[in-house]
Amino acid sequence: MPATDLHLAVDIAPWWITAVYEHDGTVHPVYFAGHARLPSGVIPDPATGTLLTGTTALTAGLRDADDYRPDPMASVHDGTDTTAVAAVLAHVATHASALAGTPVTALTVVTATGWGHRARQRLQQAATQVGLPVPGIVTAAAAVSAGTATSGRFVLIATAAPDLTILDLDDGYQQVAHTDIHDPAHPDIDTALLARLADPPPTGWPVHREIHQARTVLADRPRASLLLPPPHPAAILEQADVSAAATPHLARVPDAVKQALTDADLDSADVTTVILTGDDPILPSLGAALTAAGLPEPTFVDDPHTIARGALRITRPTTVTTPPPGTTAASGRLPRTRITLANLARVAILAAAGVAILLQTITTADIGRIGGDITGVLLPVENIGFAAASAVLTAWTAAQLVPTTWLTAAHADDDITTGALLRRGYLGAAALGLAVAGLWGLGVGVGVDFYDPAYLRAALTCAIPLAACAALIALIAPRIPHGAIVTWLGRANPPVTAIALAAAGVYLQRAAFTYTFPADLLPTSGPTQIAGAVLLGVATALTATRPPLLRIITGVVLGGGYALVSSVHTIEYLTWAYIAVLLWWAATTTIATITAAAPQAGTWIKRLT
Repeated sequence: MPATDLHLAVDIAPWWITAVYEHDGTVHPVYFAGHARLPSGVIPDPATGTLLTGTTALTAGLRDADDYRPDPMASVHDGTDTTAVAAVLAHVATHASALAGTPVTALTVVTATGWGHRARQRLQQAATQVGLPVPGIVTAAAAVSAGTATSGRFVLIATAAPDLTILDLDDGYQQVAHTDIHDPAHPDIDTALLARLADPPPTGWPVHREIHQARTVLADRPRASLLLPPPHPAAILEQADVSAAATPHLARVPDAVKQALTDADLDSADVTTVILTGDDPILPSLGAALTAAGLPEPTFVDDPHTIARGALRITRPTTVTTPPPGTTAASGRLPRTRITLANLARVAILAAAGVAILLQTITTADIGRIGGDITGVLLPVENIGFAAASAVLTAWTAAQLVPTTWLTAAHADDDITTGALLRRGYLGAAALGLAVAGLWGLGVGVGVDFYDPAYLRAALTCAIPLAACAALIALIAPRIPHGAIVTWLGRANPPVTAIALAAAGVYLQRAAFTYTFPADLLPTSGPTQIAGAVLLGVATALTATRPPLLRIITGVVLGGGYALVSSVHTIEYLTWAYIAVLLWWAATTTIATITAAAPQAGTWIKRLT
């Protein structure tokens, strides 16, 4: 793993969160204010409506028990809400990033049991909606097995639930059997304990939390105190109480072992490792019962970070492994995250820029009439070309998002390769951009009620080269080596900021020459014209150059130069010049795609130039 990477593994259990992270080749446990565990519940802040997490949330929840959600993972699994888990993940990730000094680049989340397809998608959505990577998902049984020394192929994991799980380690920690240990004639252990403490037994999550904490304490001590809700007084729970409540269930361990082995189609001799995990006074008795049932002597695991550490170990290869040499975008996949407002804003900015220029061109056209007949229309056809180019680049920008984002949860974990997504995205961009550009050219004629072939010709003249570049990229990009895709995506990203500045510059100069908004708000149109010229000059510099120092120098020169030469007679040439720069940008991006996909072609191109 590169030194700058941070792989975080989080176990969000019903009451507590534990986490570890790997950075610079070393695995570190995450401590929260000196504690190995963090309360997992959340509660809305009455003042702001945002979700409080951790100890702050638990403190508020003890005052307002009705609004506290002690088990955020349950709401994701049931499909009722993803915001609680999102808030918890964001809290843990922020804390881990502060400890490591770098953002989280890979994430693993532990689930109590195996989750179905849609529940896993909701969990992935919870992570991506707070800006975290799409998480790997590992079951607690697989994680504890990976975090514990084992031998052989089949491992049995027992917990204080109590339950049994058998895993096949040679098949990627595949769960082959799971059995609950429960005597239906008797209440579960926690219910039996509450009945011993009060009559009628109290209800609510605070009571169950007290029982859980007391059982943890009783793993090492003979008795533990509990605070029960009024009017019940404080109570004392002893190990003997837990043993009495668990005895009828533990008597069914032989049957549960037999059932688990039958479900897994195994004999007891096939199970070579038995692991007991957790802090609970019933575990020694459970371990003895398993041994009496013919299973190996169990290994007791009580390190709170074992599960998160094991989850990290399982997902480390799939998260950080470099694709095999020769892998291209056509066969590889990039990590994909849910589309964000920032993604959409880039597309919206370009679309708005083109539409604004087009509408201004129509509304400020000088229409000549004789009687009721239109004899001619004067308008800047170069602005139609600019709007058409913006339409194609809007679709181009949307195509950039296709390999790295997903729009709906139904496609969160599809198996479509990056190359297939690039091909579809850029071919769609070429077709859609060209169609919209043609509509812009025809729409101007409709808007001014006068048809002139120059309108459509200007639109297609600017749109066809850009669409051709997008189509060529669609054919070539899948051949780019997988390791070079991310760099190439950055290179092929349209210069949205520069195009927006250019659109503002063209718009302001046209407003100054026609004395329309916003020039009509000033005593003179001079400042508006100068501001527009400077913006167009700076945009031209930003689009045509890449090195920061060269951009600054060119921006100053062109910004000042455009301000000096811009006039009603020269703005046409300045706008055409910027469109030419956009076409140059598209051409060089296409060449960069060719050289990335076929380095030998890059050598040939250099010889020609």
